Amino acid sequence: MSEDTIITLPNNLIPNKTRLRDPSGFTGTLLYLGPVASAKSSTEIYAGIAWDDVTRGKHDGSVICRRTNQIVRHFKCGPTQGSFLRLNKVDTGVELTPELMRGRYVEPDAELVAPGNLLPHVAKTSGGRDKPIEFWGELKIRNRQQLEVVEDISLRMLGIARPCGDKEKAGMEEFRHLKGIDLAANLLCDWEDVLEILRQFPLLENVSLASNRINDLVSAREGEFSLIRSLNLNNCNIGSFRTIQLLGKSMPKLEELCVAHCDLSDIGACNSECSTDDEDDKPSALAEVFQNLVLLDASDCQLTSWEKQILQLHQLPKLESLILNDNKINVIELLEYNSGEAEPGALQSFEGAIFPALTSLQLAGTSISSWASIDSLDNLPSLRSLRLRNTPLTNTLGVGEVRSTVIARLSRIEYFNASPITDRERLEAERRYVSNVARELLMTSSEMTLCDTLNQSYNNNTGNCKDNNQAHSEIDDTQTQIFTLHPRFKALLDKHKDIMVSLTPGSHSKGDVACNQGGIGDDVINITIRSMAASSCDMEPLRKRLPRSLKVGRIQAMCARAFGVDIDLQILHFRVERDPFPTELDDADHTLAYYGVSDGAEILVNEVDVDARERENARRVEEHNRLVEEQEQHVSVLQSMQKSIVNVLANDTAQNL
Repeated sequence: MSEDTIITLPNNLIPNKTRLRDPSGFTGTLLYLGPVASAKSSTEIYAGIAWDDVTRGKHDGSVICRRTNQIVRHFKCGPTQGSFLRLNKVDTGVELTPELMRGRYVEPDAELVAPGNLLPHVAKTSGGRDKPIEFWGELKIRNRQQLEVVEDISLRMLGIARPCGDKEKAGMEEFRHLKGIDLAANLLCDWEDVLEILRQFPLLENVSLASNRINDLVSAREGEFSLIRSLNLNNCNIGSFRTIQLLGKSMPKLEELCVAHCDLSDIGACNSECSTDDEDDKPSALAEVFQNLVLLDASDCQLTSWEKQILQLHQLPKLESLILNDNKINVIELLEYNSGEAEPGALQSFEGAIFPALTSLQLAGTSISSWASIDSLDNLPSLRSLRLRNTPLTNTLGVGEVRSTVIARLSRIEYFNASPITDRERLEAERRYVSNVARELLMTSSEMTLCDTLNQSYNNNTGNCKDNNQAHSEIDDTQTQIFTLHPRFKALLDKHKDIMVSLTPGSHSKGDVACNQGGIGDDVINITIRSMAASSCDMEPLRKRLPRSLKVGRIQAMCARAFGVDIDLQILHFRVERDPFPTELDDADHTLAYYGVSDGAEILVNEVDVDARERENARRVEEHNRLVEEQEQHVSVLQSMQKSIVNVLANDTAQNL
């Protein structure tokens, strides 16, 4: 291409912003616009696209120059995410027009899909005969789906990229009654276009813009969308919390906000720079902006610090549900904050309660690794529901063990991982927790029995010891550390003291508390084993008293003898009263205590569907082979590029010589 050649670029294509789709419907972001070094024509313009589907493309944005045989990078993306398209194959999307909205619904007088209430399809009976398929109520459904009647409309995945032109705006008047609009997975990429679309529906209350790469907002009019209560911005490529603040100013009645998979790591800096100026582009303090916010989904938002980032939300007066899944938060510190000045090096002090209305907290996929962080959550006065899984803290423990420990450590939660906590389950969990901590204390003194440990801990807690100073002198640094690691132990011991001492094995009479002899007490539980297998589901269930230390493998052997179900084909689950989610006993070497099987639990015995297992194994093998083939293709591409580089270097060396 000569220096005098002038290349004209389209005005409607902006690299790093414009969203595109190809004739097959795949969507991506324009990252490059111009000539391509490997093309035959040096003046033809191509669009370099990074596809949302990372396997859709053929390269990583680099090509081998046709003239120099050197690698030229036009843009950067995943190894098989990039493509170059001619402009005549590029689709920049469509306008949101009245015709497009009307096309989502069938006209009342359109031809019936099921004339005479019969669909043009048949189903085969077991005898091989054709059975007609009836469809009743088509007209009734159609009448309820007319745009004049509906209040919510879904416009997902229609390639909408901008509002309609001035000539068609008058036709949008008939849709001003809409209260909900779903624009997810379209090609919107400019906030000005988005806000212009929202202005066409003045009664909107629910808006979804998920999976549109809209980036960040520059300014917003305060109170402009005063009726919007729910906003979904998941996966919108937002890179600053300032955008969220500006949207909050324009939507003062916002109650539900979803911003998952965005980057809100600057929340601390944005909040510290908050201003109450009257300028439209200045954000306000969070408590002022989100006075009505009830739910916030900030999953996978690059949040790493509880103190510097999450606590910025602590004064939201109505925040009830906070979703922080898949953020790399490793420590939670929620102390009893005072209104006075904090000591040097201490956590920041706040006035009033921390998260005063928060009832639900989700921490799945975080980096929490210590029980101290979970203990801190007990300082949240309204917390009733917690989701905690797939963390360093829980991955090494059994599901039942995690559940039991969390229930004991948090005094007010009523749901854990979406499963309700019964009174009986809490009682069992707290007793087991007290017993386990008491055994830890027992290990620090070889001369004391478990009963002695319970009595000493109780007396130290209540001040009933005859020589309190002497009692304290008997507790060494290790015991003090154990009390620190288990802040609820003394309160639970006070609550369950009598029953725990009466169940303690090998105890004796000491002081003012009588301790019973012998017995394994709460280490033995009542279990009902019920077969759900087709061959034995009508058999009477087994009712057993079993030690918590019994391994699952022994249970499997028991079920094989009682119900005739082969051990290799058994699938065991257990459930407690009113628990809708049974827990699988998936490791024969673990004990009932490991899974948290409590007194009165029911173990369900199911049988593996051999044919289904073979199909699943075949599917896994096929998936494995496909992945191996893809990896081999990637390796071949890389090897080819390396050979090209080596040849280029060899040619250059030969020319220099």
